[in-house]
Amino acid sequence: MSETFGLRVDGLRVAAVNINVEIVSDISFTVPPSTTLGIVGESGCGKTTVAMALLGFARPGTSITAGSVIVAGRDLLSLSEKDLRRARGRVISYVPQNPARALSPGMTVGRQLDEMIDSGGSAADRKASLRSAWEGAQLPFDPEMLGRYPHQLSGGQQQRVAIAMALVCEPRVIVMDEPTTGLDVLTQDRLLDVIIGLREKRTVSIVYVSHDLGVVRNVVDEVAVMYGGRVVETGPVDDIFRDPRHPYTRRLLEAIPRVHSDTRHLRGIPGSAVEPSNRPPGCPFAPRCDIRIAQCDLEMPPLEVARESADRRVSCWRAAESVTAQRPPEASTTAVVEPNSPSPAILEVSELVAAYRGKRLGIGKGRMANIAVRGVSFSLPAGSCLAVVGESGSGKTTLGRCLAGLHRPLSGELRFAGQPLAPLARDRRPEVRRRIQLVFQDPDSSLNPYMSIGRIIQRPLRQFFDLSRGDEATRVSELLDLVHLAASVRTRMPRELSGGEKQRVAIARALAADPELLICDEVTSALDVAVQASILELLTELRQAKELAMLFISHDLAVVRSISDRVLVLRNGEIIELAERQALFDTPNAAYSKELLNAVPDLRTGDYPAWDAPGDMPTRVGEP
Repeated sequence: MSETFGLRVDGLRVAAVNINVEIVSDISFTVPPSTTLGIVGESGCGKTTVAMALLGFARPGTSITAGSVIVAGRDLLSLSEKDLRRARGRVISYVPQNPARALSPGMTVGRQLDEMIDSGGSAADRKASLRSAWEGAQLPFDPEMLGRYPHQLSGGQQQRVAIAMALVCEPRVIVMDEPTTGLDVLTQDRLLDVIIGLREKRTVSIVYVSHDLGVVRNVVDEVAVMYGGRVVETGPVDDIFRDPRHPYTRRLLEAIPRVHSDTRHLRGIPGSAVEPSNRPPGCPFAPRCDIRIAQCDLEMPPLEVARESADRRVSCWRAAESVTAQRPPEASTTAVVEPNSPSPAILEVSELVAAYRGKRLGIGKGRMANIAVRGVSFSLPAGSCLAVVGESGSGKTTLGRCLAGLHRPLSGELRFAGQPLAPLARDRRPEVRRRIQLVFQDPDSSLNPYMSIGRIIQRPLRQFFDLSRGDEATRVSELLDLVHLAASVRTRMPRELSGGEKQRVAIARALAADPELLICDEVTSALDVAVQASILELLTELRQAKELAMLFISHDLAVVRSISDRVLVLRNGEIIELAERQALFDTPNAAYSKELLNAVPDLRTGDYPAWDAPGDMPTRVGEP
């Protein structure tokens, strides 16, 4: 069996220690050499818990209670702690979601790679291993690159270094946890080439955890869909995307924004993802499923081979029923606001220039300024959405920080609601600070790790409003519900939440101030497609109800197409193109805009499903 399968997982279970609640249950799958398994599902479904358990890791307060993880004939979970440590990196390795946190900031990347190699080999063998891993990750093998520190690399380079570290000991299995999250489309496209190359050139099994179904469609061979700590459907990637059998899988696919489609409708999933402590006795998706029957509420359906295909397994009592194409009800779809008439500009930016201090010049005592934003000008009407796109280093985040008052520009003029806007937030009146809110890309850096979720959301309420304790508690509950988080989350700490859940907390905190301008810096990059659709629906409703203006910074052009009115394309701090959304996606003028659009993963790879026409989705017979 070890010769047939690079990785075999049987009956894996992870549970919370103190409350005896299973977080993931009965996880079983196989991954042959030179193939990739994608694990997908909503935030909190257990994807990362499974990924870490494959290496014998369990988060604090949890433990692996059952199951086996077999690689090369050995059960990793039965090894001693000493042997398990040796197996990590040599038998099975891990590529983290955030390499900036995983790489040591005080060591060069070359030294960090060298430490991964067994010291028993010769110098020539060590160098050969380094070169093979470095070139396998498509990095130049030269002293200059090896001598850099992590902070001297771009996000894409850091991620490729993490991949090189996973390759250097030539493991049988590589686990990748959201390796392209937060990367722009061009960097992501190059990194996906690296990952596909690993599958084609090395006999390695890859487990690819991701919420980005567009990437999964183009990278993996098989897909395992998780919900509520269980696998609810598995099968070849083409079959899953062409003919989803579980209602949850179908709803996930409905929520995918499409850059190559004219439709701007997204369909989220009503309700919130089930938590481990309150799973129903039957199917965990039953409370949110619109085709459930009485049996679904009472009994968990087994994960069984689908009748029509031995390669498919699905956990649904109604999986064997026939499928028909039917347009979802209009009431369940969400469209982006199309204003009837232009509103007055709430934000005006004129010839904005921003820079960061650089290295010392060769002569004199001055410092060279690294210009990040060069002469940017635009206006943003109330209730409209301007999307800012471009690859990493184009100046998108610097522009957003300048507008939020967190970075002083060198020159230029800012006006808000017709009045001059002070460059720094500390110089702005409290009411102006309340009206302009920023949601950061990385919630790990923006959420206080020592405060509960309830207190984090409560802070802007106390700062900007005079509410009673009871009204504060009610408002916190309302905000948690808005971003599809359970009320019980308020007592938890940030470290107890998944990346997507933390990002929703950051959005709730910004909305607590009741802003008029919301600056969103990659706010959907850590969200799965179902939650993303719900958040975009929420932002759309706020734009309609309160004329909320948004500056939407994103690398996800499919999301940009679904939410924006206009699109501003930045490159090296300069505006390359500023156009209406439809014009930019249909007939872009700039070659760089075309390059960005061409790099977007295309769901139409292979046999394109007929249901991808706007609004058409396979539904069960009898589904409302």
